[in-house]
Amino acid sequence: MTRGIEHACARFSTGCAIAAMLLLVACGSGKATGEHEHAERHVHTEVADVPASGAEQRALVVLSDAPMRDQAGAERQLKSDVIGSRIVVVDFIFTSCQTICPVTTALLAEAKRDLADIPAEDLVFVSLSVDSRVDTPERLADFADAHNADWTFLTGEKPVMDEALTWLNAYATNPENHAAMILIGDASAEEFSRIYGMPDPEFIESRVRELVAAREAQTTQHAH
Repeated sequence: MTRGIEHACARFSTGCAIAAMLLLVACGSGKATGEHEHAERHVHTEVADVPASGAEQRALVVLSDAPMRDQAGAERQLKSDVIGSRIVVVDFIFTSCQTICPVTTALLAEAKRDLADIPAEDLVFVSLSVDSRVDTPERLADFADAHNADWTFLTGEKPVMDEALTWLNAYATNPENHAAMILIGDASAEEFSRIYGMPDPEFIESRVRELVAAREAQTTQHAH
């Protein structure tokens, strides 16, 4: 986790550095460490035990198609509209977060820049709010702008978001206790992986390029 934060802060704004320091302080103190471990245990009493940071699991994913709202206030459907058949990177944030979410967003922004050669029709990044009562489209827009995140952020009615998050194994009763994780997958193949802890931009790039290569290989096989 520390390596990923240092890597991000070397290339990002002071705001990211501050957020990273806050996270390091929280993880470094005995009291805060206990709270962090309690948070992970708490959220996963609702879903599953928390794997070690950096662990990757194959994920059975059900994508919601209920109406949500993006940061511009437009109605969107996660499955059919935002993702479709593309390769996707999904993360989970709440706008009042002062530690993990800003750093995670900065790391994903780095990964997305490194993947700029992959067309938008083939790859999409998505952030889902875990605090839909608070996270209005306007707040999501401000959060995205503050962290140079040029992708789709989604919120919506709480029952809709709770169900969507539950299907993605990302629901938490308290937003502060949500697990630090991302999903990476190919929606057309319905194959996804869940990666826990702070995202490593180099790992994300590598995994996405593997999925792109697998698609190209599949296309070549069909052509013959």
